[in-house]
Amino acid sequence: MIRMPYAGKWQTILTEFYDEPISKGLVSKARAYYGELRLHYSSSIYSKQRTALNSRILPGLSIYKALCEEGHDREKVLGEVETLFRRTFFTVQFQGLRLLKYLPDPFPVIKPALKLMTGDEYMPGSQEVIADDEDCYAVNTYRCIIFDILTFQNAPELTALYCKTDDWLAEALPRIGWGRSKTIGRGDDYCDFRWFRIK
Repeated sequence: MIRMPYAGKWQTILTEFYDEPISKGLVSKARAYYGELRLHYSSSIYSKQRTALNSRILPGLSIYKALCEEGHDREKVLGEVETLFRRTFFTVQFQGLRLLKYLPDPFPVIKPALKLMTGDEYMPGSQEVIADDEDCYAVNTYRCIIFDILTFQNAPELTALYCKTDDWLAEALPRIGWGRSKTIGRGDDYCDFRWFRIK
């Protein structure tokens, strides 16, 4: 069976909501879904987004599908998945970001990473750079791989939770401002990402 990221950690966290046998069964179902989804998307148009697909999008979708099978209220399930995401996604990145607080001006250091991240995780040709200077990096995104896949898999409501992960990561950036007033996942026509230097 294909290894699913976060499976062990998620099983431990789920014991806060369910007993151990149920938690183990949920993760086992999620692993099966993950294997099926990996095979389905193995030769897709999303080859450039393979890392995001295999490490975050498909694992999150798989555990969500497994939890929904239990027949619980969708809001309850979304709350549980949010807990899983918050306590596992970007944990390594968060540790690295803490080091940036020792820099007098972290924006020039983090901006190349932001450009790489937004370039690798969205469809080619789907973005428009609005600003790219010493004080600001801003980009509009008109197509979202996460929304596309989750909508196709009948789980578009999960997209907004992935939008939240952007907020969590941005909040961890020291002395770097973050703003976003629109997201595809929350019903807008595009996402407007804005990062700027706080002087």
